[in-house]
Amino acid sequence: MVPGEAGEILIAGGGPAGAALAMLLYRAGRRVTLVGRPRDYRAIEGISRRSLQALAGLGLNRAAACAVGPLPRRVTWGGEPRAPNAEWLLPRPAFDAALLVDLRDAGVSVIEARITALEADADQVRLRLADGRVLAAPWGVDARGRAAARRHFLDAAPWSTPAWILRGDAVAPTPASAALSLAEGGWAWWSRLDGQQYLQLALPEATLRRARRAPDAWLAAQPALASLWGDARIHHHYQRPSMLGRTRVRQGRLWRLGDAAMAIDPLSGQGIFNALSSAHGLAPVLNSLLEGGRRAPLERFHQRRQDAQYWRFARAGRDFYRQAAHQASLASDPAAYWAPRCHWPDHQPLHLPEPWGRVRVRRAPAIVGTRLLERELVTTPDQPLGIQAVAGVPLAPIVAAMQRGELDAARALLGAAGPASSALSRWWHDHPDWPALPWAATSPGTSDSSPTHSASQ
Repeated sequence: MVPGEAGEILIAGGGPAGAALAMLLYRAGRRVTLVGRPRDYRAIEGISRRSLQALAGLGLNRAAACAVGPLPRRVTWGGEPRAPNAEWLLPRPAFDAALLVDLRDAGVSVIEARITALEADADQVRLRLADGRVLAAPWGVDARGRAAARRHFLDAAPWSTPAWILRGDAVAPTPASAALSLAEGGWAWWSRLDGQQYLQLALPEATLRRARRAPDAWLAAQPALASLWGDARIHHHYQRPSMLGRTRVRQGRLWRLGDAAMAIDPLSGQGIFNALSSAHGLAPVLNSLLEGGRRAPLERFHQRRQDAQYWRFARAGRDFYRQAAHQASLASDPAAYWAPRCHWPDHQPLHLPEPWGRVRVRRAPAIVGTRLLERELVTTPDQPLGIQAVAGVPLAPIVAAMQRGELDAARALLGAAGPASSALSRWWHDHPDWPALPWAATSPGTSDSSPTHSASQ
């Protein structure tokens, strides 16, 4: 292939992050080529409702149709059973193959091939394929997962024990899943789908070494896991990198995306959500760049956005580990596994207080469709990057009116929001230090069940 035929942007990796970015850029009129192929081993992955809706919203309908559910998310954490919400199960590589079909059907240029090298210089990005072809484009995106990121981490969690995966046949036909913390340290996520079962384990290093020597015997000696797995033999077991860390979002003409940009703890269950979210963040940056936007502020915006998400995911994982350690300590000394995970990355709360006196309205870059544009945003200690809208209603004019004490103006803005005003009011009510919003009359037929969406930028 002649160098340059890949168009304006060359994406390496055909998972959910790469596919979402390719679709967003193509819809924005960009000439993009994606190179990837479905993984060659069977696996099962969990996905949330909002991630499933995001796939459908991108037009990745065949991929979304692979999901089986909703299933109750059964969790036993620190000995306490819970059922917090629902999840859907995705069979891979069927999901990966469906992503590529969706892209082709939409008109995106897709090349199924194995990538042997991804290189960049001052002028272009080059992708070398196993069949000898070389593709080139002015800009490139690395979306090949956390294995591609590990050499570029700026910082990382102080542990790097790989995930251990077990696969086997399943007798029961019904799809199911469960997550649980383990008494001697570690956690497990089990799932069953289409005649197979899948068990992902995060274990202390010494336990992992012992378990790998005799997987069937080790599993049989774990009552909670054995009851889920049943009598089936383990057909296949393998290790997978699970390092946690973040990178620079750009190196020369190469941008990083999804797990290749920041690898989060699988415990969060937010892998696909992070992949889709990162694509929605990078697409407007690349669009603005190709339209002549200055590189430095665009990169700074995307780096800040990625870092904010990374630290929030890290703190959420830390709080899960603290819960498990606390419950274990009530009966005995908690396993040493939990200790470092209870203190990383820091001791800052997951969500900071948002006193009304520290709420500000300012102009800053915001994601508007597939572009990055200046908008009036509301910033708080917990949302320093700013909130543009809640339930689709611009937030800054309402906050500004309330700060000036102009209740009639705020009431008019809420009234103009129509049915969405009730969702915005519920979101506002969750901030107890904020002044009460003035009541706004709603039109007949207005429902109070509108979903609340905080569009943080």
